Amino acid sequence: MHIDASTHEHRANSEVYTYEADFEVDGDAITWKASVSRDDAPLTTFSGSIPLASPALPALAEEAVRDEIIRRIDNLEAR
Repeated sequence: MHIDASTHEHRANSEVYTYEADFEVDGDAITWKASVSRDDAPLTTFSGSIPLASPALPALAEEAVRDEIIRRIDNLEAR
């Protein structure tokens, strides 16, 4: 599945980041890979796996991936 380009304003430095991602849901986890950029900054790639803890989680997979990407953007050092 794919998350189209979206933006997120960094919580600490107010920089606006653009991200898009691909993800797959299997029986045990959601695996994902995202591309993140900022106006003049080089492209950053994040990837990860989110364990499935509930049978309902596949229905919420996109939101879980977005939440993880935003958490990682917010953990980037202020530039």
